[in-house]
Amino acid sequence: MTYPQDLREKTPLWDSNYPIRFYRNRSRAAKKDDNILYLHWHEHFEIIDMQAGKAQFHIDSRPYEASAGDLLFVPAGALHVGYNASDEDVEFVAVVFNASLLRMLHPDPVYERYMLPFLDGRAQLPAKIGANDEQGAPFRRLLRESTYEFEHAAAAYELIIKHNFHLLFALLSRQFLPDKFVDKPAPLRHSESFKPLIQHIEAHLAEPLSVDQAARMVNLNPYHFCKTFKKLTGRTFVDFVNWLRINEADRLLRETEWTVTEIAESIGCGNANYFTKLYKKYKSYPPSEVRRRLLST
Repeated sequence: MTYPQDLREKTPLWDSNYPIRFYRNRSRAAKKDDNILYLHWHEHFEIIDMQAGKAQFHIDSRPYEASAGDLLFVPAGALHVGYNASDEDVEFVAVVFNASLLRMLHPDPVYERYMLPFLDGRAQLPAKIGANDEQGAPFRRLLRESTYEFEHAAAAYELIIKHNFHLLFALLSRQFLPDKFVDKPAPLRHSESFKPLIQHIEAHLAEPLSVDQAARMVNLNPYHFCKTFKKLTGRTFVDFVNWLRINEADRLLRETEWTVTEIAESIGCGNANYFTKLYKKYKSYPPSEVRRRLLST
């Protein structure tokens, strides 16, 4: 279903290496029927963890009552809105994340069997898991541990959250993935042939590689190549190559004394100004900031 663009939420720019955010929403002295989540949709998944009070959320026009301990799963692209259901304070955490958070860099048949059906929309999670559902306890624990890690931002919190979400979706797959996906998985065609391509990109970051050239390497036409590549990696081909280049540039900034111009040339971005713009797009700060932070530690 397609919804009006004026209801599309403009998600704040986040690090494309780590596309997840936790939003704690509190409504003090809220009245019954007060709006607590405005009507919107976005291209990301969302999980709503009710912390206190009672509310009614509408997900794709279907109402769901929610109270403390309930979990709601909002599919990517679903229109949703929330209202307070009583004259009391209400609090919930909205976890918004892109499917690329869980993508595997290299093709993995286990990932394709148990994770991919949820991420590409072939399988749907339940809209609600109630607080009294004992089977929901592990999901709730992982989400709340992840919320704590995000809000306190201790060292390596990103790795802990990413680990928790892989475990979360593995457990969700165990409980909710239909048998047809487990018994007869539909792995991506040509996925094995993408391994040499990805290895080639990693080994030759400074060399230009067009979509047409990459498509020929896996014996696909450009159209089917682009569709398959994005489904497999969660990124477009150009975005994936740039992502690898910027990650390598980030390593060089931290581990060498090369100038920004030298680093730009080493990853195939001969123009230092373009490299700085690209780096900032993926990291949300300029490359000069990396060196500044290193000097201050």
